[in-house]
Amino acid sequence: MAAPLSCYSDSVDLDALADLAVDFDYLSTIERETWLAGQWREVAAAMGWGDILELQIAALSKTQLGLAGLDAAAKTAFSTFMGKVPDTEAGGERAKVRQDVLLALQTPGASLWQVSVGSESLPNGVCYGLPQWSPQPPPKKIGELAAKTPTPKNGGVVLQTPERAFLADSGPSYFWGSVPTSVTNLPGCGWQTPLRLSLGTFPWVYGHRLQAPAPGLAWRSGPASNPAAVALQIATDLWHPGGNLRQDGRDVTAAWRFWMETTEPLASQLPQWVGSDKRVGAVYQRGLLLEVYQGSAELAGLSGARGFVCAAAYNFIQRRYAAFFCMRRALLRAYSGLLPELKALIAKNADPCVSAHAQP
Repeated sequence: MAAPLSCYSDSVDLDALADLAVDFDYLSTIERETWLAGQWREVAAAMGWGDILELQIAALSKTQLGLAGLDAAAKTAFSTFMGKVPDTEAGGERAKVRQDVLLALQTPGASLWQVSVGSESLPNGVCYGLPQWSPQPPPKKIGELAAKTPTPKNGGVVLQTPERAFLADSGPSYFWGSVPTSVTNLPGCGWQTPLRLSLGTFPWVYGHRLQAPAPGLAWRSGPASNPAAVALQIATDLWHPGGNLRQDGRDVTAAWRFWMETTEPLASQLPQWVGSDKRVGAVYQRGLLLEVYQGSAELAGLSGARGFVCAAAYNFIQRRYAAFFCMRRALLRAYSGLLPELKALIAKNADPCVSAHAQP
């Protein structure tokens, strides 16, 4: 059988992309756990909670299970990191709507790397601060002191200004083309375009907001909700065995090709890292990544008609695509030795590059 990733494209070298994540043998427990730990470390370092994760890893290394419990420990570390600043917007209602929407997106067979869904099909229409009903207080008895709070007007409806729980990403960006409809500006929370989120590259989820800090890190927690933790779960599942095999690799390939088509013309204008006279603060192209010489990867990067892409975001996004395809390649290459539940996911996947491995 041909190399697993060659099925997705004969014009781009996905194996070279996957090699950014360092190839490994899925059937080797040591190699697999080491690879997963490396991915977690990359993600945590890029988001700013690497020190918390290292404490968790140090504690795990002293247990009998070792890195087997890393996923749960990493998610706990991230929740600790994100829980430091609560979301006070509308008493945490924004955080709850965000979480409810992210949970609703996870339907069987859904393509989760990039989602584009009409807001009308999602909880609260992807809005928070909607008008809420407040019952009229009972009439006061004669001689009783007037209430300190005014009586609600408009039949008990507390009027608020509804707002979008997520940013709109309808124009041309590094993740999407323009929405092929005219957009009308309506007051309040009017969604005339689909909700677009690039969950595979969380916390950089909007194609027009690729600066630092990443917008997903602003998704603070509410009293009983943590939308950033849910988004991280979706994103990291995509480079874990089960979540990876539930995704159609053709969708991820198409998303990466669009990303490269919009960024490569900018990156190709940069000097190559090897053989160049380095200038402090300058950006260089180093293979499929960007390198900033003695400067900040969060401040330097690419500038084009679709906006600014800091080098930190560019490299993070490239590595997330690499992790997806590296895990996909390792799984398909190890098909004969996979657990039955993973083989069952392969058989159910509509992706012909995956299901072909389930044929006799």
